[in-house]
Amino acid sequence: MEDSISSDLVKNGQALADKAADKVQEGIRGAKHAAGPAVDKAINRVRSVGRQGMDAVGDAAQRTRDAASYASDSIVTYTRENPVKALLIAAASGALLLSLLNVLKSTRD
Repeated sequence: MEDSISSDLVKNGQALADKAADKVQEGIRGAKHAAGPAVDKAINRVRSVGRQGMDAVGDAAQRTRDAASYASDSIVTYTRENPVKALLIAAASGALLLSLLNVLKSTRD
């Protein structure tokens, strides 16, 4: 009789453990199923933000090229219209840079 009770107790315990394991597996499968769309949505969002960032960098680079081209054209135009002033400005800028480099060099020594 005691063997029968022990045996039933073991069977019931095993059945409960099996049910618990099945519930855990169902939960894992459900979480994987539910998380899939969320992960896909997050990946798509990251890609979208990355594309927007790359577009912004490309736009900024284009604006920088345009500004440099405009500045270059302006300098050439000014130099053609005022060659003596342009030469004096270039000489003064060069002298200023040379002085600055000499000061920086002397502070390092």
